[in-house]
Amino acid sequence: GAAGVVLSGGLTFAPPAECKKMRSHPSRPGSTEKHRIVVVGGGSAGLSVAAQLMRKLGKERADLAVIEPAEYHYYRPSFTFAGAGIVPIERARREMATVMPKGAHWIKAAVASFEPQHNAVVLADGARIEYEYLVVATGMHADLGQIKGLEDAMRKGQACSIWTYEGAPKVWQAVRELRRGTAIFTQPKLSRGCGGAPQKIMWLADDWWRSQTLTRDDIHVEFVTGRDAMFPVAKYAKSLAEMAESRGVDVRYHCELVEVDGDNHLATFEDERGKRITRKYELLHVTPQMSAPHEIASSPLAAANGFVDVEKHTLQHVVYENVFALGDAANLPTSKTAAAITAQAPVLVHNLLACSEAGNAGAKAKPAFAKYDGYSSSPILTKRGGLILAEFQYDGEPKETFPLWFDQSKEQSLLYNMHKGFFPWAYWNLMLTGRWYGPRGIFEPRLKFIDTWQMP
Repeated sequence: GAAGVVLSGGLTFAPPAECKKMRSHPSRPGSTEKHRIVVVGGGSAGLSVAAQLMRKLGKERADLAVIEPAEYHYYRPSFTFAGAGIVPIERARREMATVMPKGAHWIKAAVASFEPQHNAVVLADGARIEYEYLVVATGMHADLGQIKGLEDAMRKGQACSIWTYEGAPKVWQAVRELRRGTAIFTQPKLSRGCGGAPQKIMWLADDWWRSQTLTRDDIHVEFVTGRDAMFPVAKYAKSLAEMAESRGVDVRYHCELVEVDGDNHLATFEDERGKRITRKYELLHVTPQMSAPHEIASSPLAAANGFVDVEKHTLQHVVYENVFALGDAANLPTSKTAAAITAQAPVLVHNLLACSEAGNAGAKAKPAFAKYDGYSSSPILTKRGGLILAEFQYDGEPKETFPLWFDQSKEQSLLYNMHKGFFPWAYWNLMLTGRWYGPRGIFEPRLKFIDTWQMP
């Protein structure tokens, strides 16, 4: 956890001094504990918000607790690099104790249920954590069981996926060992994570096979997606489709993976008409269906799809005014990425504090809410040394950081090197300490405000 890992270019991955080895305190079964602010989830979203709130309020005023049972925190963009053999998987993980914001109360326990009508969270051991304000940032999980036979095939090494810490190195092993045959990379129609993630590993695998001069011509690469385009934003979808054609990647649209027969290396897909197609494969990389954690989906906080039902601009729950959510757990119509969190976190922090100040001012006070515009970003790795930086907001409108410098829909080596070296450093040292705001870097964004607001 505390040892630094040196990157090319001299960047060092060392935990910031203010985040070194925080002790957790376990809950007491059946007890009741109360905090002003409770953050559920110690992932990118939860720790970013917790760190920003701690920086603004200080330990005493914040009285902030983070509920997170995990021993480790993961930087998931590195899973793709590890799956392509570019960086060791160990760079993607740190001990949770080294990244927890200084001054926060870390409750190392799992949440069993939410009781927003009582301003309480119930833990797995029966303890109750009461709050004045709640931030839900539990993330989402890969639901392998939605595809028949997938769990068994993954367990036997007959299919692979970069979506887990343990799975990413197995992807690199499969890519490295393949010499001929069909390699299939899948993407579900409801791919709730990073829009480019399912194909990043494909492009990097293709690049590796091309570097092995006698290999690529013997491998038939297929990208099978349940969507009608390679990316949800037309500008980037066009570039990616052209790249697929030039590199000999066979793209199949409107096809959903429904079954895997790992023993016989068969993958069955269903098209939009309900017709089933079975394909023989030598390598199968699966992007699984994603779903909300059970404790969220079964709670009064959930929308119909299981994620936390928040207003898409304010990140405030549509029923419970003292509940907010962001990141993968929130029901927001944009790509669920770390970049999206950098834009959501300062809006949520402002709006939560605005609610608190308005409450202190009396019943007639009205909070001045900031507005989240749906910004998200998907850095699409296209080869070793190439990256397309897709940036967009709600309704698929591009919202780019470097439009005057270069065409972000084309491969850029500078952006690749930033994604490989600088962004991981910024994540561990700045984002998790409340000092990183995405395209704005270390400068807090100029927030846009909603003039009038009424809860639906």
